Parts: sequence; structure tokens; C-alpha cells
Amino acid sequence: MLPRTLKNFNVFVNTHSWAGVAESVTIPKITKKTEDYRGAGMIGDIALSMGYEKLEGEVVYAGFDVKQYRQLGVCGTSDLPVRFVGVYERQDNCTSQTVEIYTRGQAIELDPGDSKNGEKTEIKMSYNFTYYRMEVDGVVEVELDFVNGTERFGSSNVAEEIKKLLGL
Repeated sequence: MLPRTLKNFNVFVNTHSWAGVAESVTIPKITKKTEDYRGAGMIGDIALSMGYEKLEGEVVYAGFDVKQYRQLGVCGTSDLPVRFVGVYERQDNCTSQTVEIYTRGQAIELDPGDSKNGEKTEIKMSYNFTYYRMEVDGVVEVELDFVNGTERFGSSNVAEEIKKLLGL
């Protein structure tokens, strides 16, 4: 069995397709925030889960487009939708799988890089997200909503019991 490799992708920001312009995408890393703990009678530290670190991503765009700058003007920590669609193919049997990552957040940094006459320019846009959902072939596999307290991995809704106890 061979791994699935990315055959092609597209990025949509606020429903605008960046096909042909987006060169690369850094998908947000999911990192649990932990605190070391060692209580009485314990012989070593354990990591207590304290939620999640910030979700951050980046898109590298070729050329110049004022729409990239306008992303910085979207107000609110959850108001800018960014969607990645990738098609991954296994090389041994040529079966394809679609992975869609839906995020919401805000643009936090635009790096226009160097501009040189006769050379391709790049703009790097960094994002901070409050919402993340990954679908594989249309099935939700991961959903994190930092504002509304959703924490799903596969069919396990980790935060649901806590929300019930809080009356949410």
C-alpha cells in the first residue's frame, strides 16, 4: 500500500477561488495545550489537557491582487471563511480522496516580500482561525469551534457532555 499524495488543490477565501494564484497552503496544526502535573504519590509528570493552542495557517499567493489586502479589513475573529480543497491519490491503485478543510477566522499578517523587476512576486497571508472542520469524502472527521465549544473527532463529540452540564 502506498500513501496518498496531493494531486491538486484549490483555496477559497470568502468564496473567491484562488485557483492558478495560490501556490501553497499551510494547513493549521492542531495542538493540545497542556500543563505538566505531578501530584502526591505520583512518580512522574503527566500532561493535563487544557484546551488547544491557536489555529494558524498561511496561504502563499503569486503576483499581486488587492483582494489579498482587503482580507485584512474583514472585522471579527470568526468572519473570514477560508476553505482548502485537496484531491489526494494513492499511487498503487489510483483511487482518489477529497479532503476539504473549512476554517473561519481573520487575516493577521500580509507579507508582500521582495519585488524585483522581471521576477514573480509572492504575497504570504497569515491567518488565525477560531473554527476548523475537516471533511474526507464528505464525512466530517474533525470539527473544532473554539467560540461555541465544539470538539469532534470522528463520531466522538468530546465537548458535548461538558456543554450539557453547563446548560449550553
